[in-house]
Amino acid sequence: MEFELWYLLAMPVLFGAGWFARAFDIKEKKSVADETQTLYKGLDLLLDDKKDQALNSLVNLAKVDPDTVELHFALGALFRRRGDYDKAVRIHNHLYNRADLPKKERNRALYALGQDYLKAGLWDRAEANFKKLAEVDGEYKVTAIKELVNIYESEKEWLKAIDEAHILEKVTGETYPSRISHLYCELTMQCLFFKKFDEAAGFLKQAIAADPQNKRALIMQGNLLQKQGRLEEAVEVWKKIGKISPQYETLVVGSVAETLLKAGKEEDAVRYLKSVAEQGINADSVDTAVNWLSKIEGPEKALEVLRRYLEHKKSLIGFKRLADLRLAQDPENKELKELDEFLKRQIDKTVRYKCSKCGFVTKSFQWQCPGCRNWDSFAPVRSEDPSRI
Repeated sequence: MEFELWYLLAMPVLFGAGWFARAFDIKEKKSVADETQTLYKGLDLLLDDKKDQALNSLVNLAKVDPDTVELHFALGALFRRRGDYDKAVRIHNHLYNRADLPKKERNRALYALGQDYLKAGLWDRAEANFKKLAEVDGEYKVTAIKELVNIYESEKEWLKAIDEAHILEKVTGETYPSRISHLYCELTMQCLFFKKFDEAAGFLKQAIAADPQNKRALIMQGNLLQKQGRLEEAVEVWKKIGKISPQYETLVVGSVAETLLKAGKEEDAVRYLKSVAEQGINADSVDTAVNWLSKIEGPEKALEVLRRYLEHKKSLIGFKRLADLRLAQDPENKELKELDEFLKRQIDKTVRYKCSKCGFVTKSFQWQCPGCRNWDSFAPVRSEDPSRI
């Protein structure tokens, strides 16, 4: 068989190509092996609680490879949860500054960086990061705006919070009337504190315009009318609250009774208080009503009203008021004093306001939950939980 000349010429080329491919494969395998070794080394250091060395080792793996990026995001989140905010910042800052990372991953790193600063209490830096995200379209835009609203609320920058809330409405197509109304209420309170009464009235008007059914805004409107001497109007505004939400009438029972008495309408006050007690919406409403009835008509008649309520609904709050009324009739009764003190201690231990969103409990009523930062998540009624004893 005769060999073609081109076979002889092709042999060195084919040999060279095979050698090059083998060398490239060996180099690639070595690179993967090196990265794997670095990864294992970093994880070993992390498990040995040598966090600084582990971080330095793992940062070297920050390449565009998706698995490596995910590893770093996981590590950053881990450091943040552990309170090592500076280390979390280093990881996320490193990722964000990688110009060769996809835009989506860089935005993710920027958001994570904002979370790091937020948890560390560096709100100005967190704000700067979330502002960058809020200015560009992407999956983090809405979340960033929400974070800005939360930051401004925490810093009591109410006008900035309102502006961001309106932007959020435009971006999402949703409305946040209750939240915006509460922010105007906060501005009203701020102005009242500094005796800027005209500005306070203006902000309160905007609060009611934002949410005409905001119980807090209506309570404040009633208070303002009462101070202006417009007593009947104040009472009418407060009574609206019970129609919107019977539970919230608890917050104005005392105000209505006091204002009716100031207006010289004692019979109306008594009629109103007895109506509240007879409806028995909750123990707090009845307690306030009975207390005022005792002031107006005396403890004996107040006791009659309270006993009718306790026949159907038993509560520590109700029995504490019963002991108070009995003591008013017999102030030297030692056993009654001891019972009254015992009930007071039990109430202090077990009776709380509870957030319906996160379960946060507190002794005082709050319009915004200190735990989850939700508005209107506390019912204005204390719950009695024997497990707290």
